[in-house]
Amino acid sequence: MEPRTGLCVVLLVAAVVGATTVAATPVSGQTGVIAQQSAVDADDVRITVTLGEDGTAEWRLAFRSVLANDDEQAAFDSLQADIADDPAAYTDPFAERIRRTVATAENTTDREMAADSFSVDTETQSLGREYGIVTYRFTWENFATTSGDTLRAGDAIDGFFLDDQTRLRMQWPDGYTVDTVSPAADETPDNAVVWDGESTDFVTGEPRVVVAASGSGLTPGMLIGIIIVILLAGVGGWFYQRRPSDTDDDPPTAAVDTDVGTETDADIETDVDTETDASTHTDASSTESDTDTAASTAAAADDEPDPELLSNEEQVLRLLDDHGGRMKQKQVVEELDWTDAKTSKVVSGLREDGTIDSFRIGRENVLTYPDESLTGDDDDEADE
Repeated sequence: MEPRTGLCVVLLVAAVVGATTVAATPVSGQTGVIAQQSAVDADDVRITVTLGEDGTAEWRLAFRSVLANDDEQAAFDSLQADIADDPAAYTDPFAERIRRTVATAENTTDREMAADSFSVDTETQSLGREYGIVTYRFTWENFATTSGDTLRAGDAIDGFFLDDQTRLRMQWPDGYTVDTVSPAADETPDNAVVWDGESTDFVTGEPRVVVAASGSGLTPGMLIGIIIVILLAGVGGWFYQRRPSDTDDDPPTAAVDTDVGTETDADIETDVDTETDASTHTDASSTESDTDTAASTAAAADDEPDPELLSNEEQVLRLLDDHGGRMKQKQVVEELDWTDAKTSKVVSGLREDGTIDSFRIGRENVLTYPDESLTGDDDDEADE
């Protein structure tokens, strides 16, 4: 049996409560399973790996627990207070486990590595449901290899174990384009790939991501654009030189307005002062308006939940909210860029849980909340 060098989620989950017994049992060449926590259980885990141009990776592990009742809320409040009072009690054992894992990866890849900048924080978020989230962060130096303008990542976590409740997101800097990804990603947002443990299992040689920096030279399209601009400028200059002069046929002006020059210096100074004050007032009002608009926009952006923290079910519920609690199932397929099979599976689960209802209008499947009326707008939906 070939040993795995991957970062085992089992070692990470234990750090959330600080004193959980961890079991690691090899299963089909895999070295770890997620251990059950003795205090607050994480309902799902979101792992984000952000690659840097030098091969260093910023890791973020978000352990999310649904706070469905007062007891679960109280338990999470207690955990928040403990972490705030003594964060080192949580980051120290977490860092020890991560450094052991990084050392194993270093020996296997024959590449010098290090892990540092450990931190932990907590928060609550409303993502369709109320969540308590414990997030660990650290920096993994030389996680990826660099060759010229190419980044290659994944060998340090070969065979990484994902259970059904875990998602792994690997993202890269702007200006890079993806070359190869193995295995095929479940989701492909901008500058990133996402694997969902519910549908993906990594084997030896996976995961792998290769990205390359986009070329900085002039592309054929850019050269064509430059040539067109030069030609247009030349044609415009030729027409300008060929146009008749405005003064060729006009006789010289002999009459002079006798009123010119009668305005006193005091009048001129008064006019200038008035115009300056008006301009200053207008600029100040415009600046204040721009500042208020920017502040409002920033506040609205802060209220938006992080899309990568939404589960498949929560993405459907969020869409349903955006459509006023009623929408066609095919709209879910189009707006989330899912397959019909995946959409049907997620919708069936929500329907079985009693979270949503569905009914048919003609050949269309319509989704709604259980307390929404199924009459009144049916004719309108059918007409569409």
